Amino acid sequence: MEDSTEEDIESLIEGMAYIPGHFHLELNLNGEPNGPVTLRHRDTQLKRESLRAELEAETGQLQYAVRNMLGLLAFHVDELEMAEEAFHSICQEDPENLNAWANLGYVYERLGRELEEGECVERVAALMGTEMGENQTDCRLRVARCLAEQAYAHPHDVELERDEDLKERLTAALMLYNRALDYGEEL
Repeated sequence: MEDSTEEDIESLIEGMAYIPGHFHLELNLNGEPNGPVTLRHRDTQLKRESLRAELEAETGQLQYAVRNMLGLLAFHVDELEMAEEAFHSICQEDPENLNAWANLGYVYERLGRELEEGECVERVAALMGTEMGENQTDCRLRVARCLAEQAYAHPHDVELERDEDLKERLTAALMLYNRALDYGEEL
């Protein structure tokens, strides 16, 4: 029974045009380290410092992409409370941010806070659909922003020492940006 449920979920995910959040992205951050863990930790801390400096200068919508990435990096250096705060603050300021809600749910799962995790999943499901009585334009705009924020994350991955690795991440980012533009159309 459990195997069939997992297969159903996997087939559902494969059929989706997009999945909110950053923890499912094909990033080195989300996989096993290729080299020593201490080097990855150092690289992650350097990425965080760079993003914090960028965030100081950002006032528009891009700030949410930066903050989602900062939360992801905090999570991967086991600063779960800082990750929770990063995602929670985005949800407060931008309650339609699909990535922040999905990311926050993932942090709650790791913290074993099932009730809050369930609330985040319900919120993501509502934002992905038209359950809130919204028109397709609003939904398409949320999807476009979701994909653009995910694209932003790719060049900020760790363990990109080889040119081929960086090229791969930039290509993935461009593909996501193009999909965001398709969803956003003239919006």
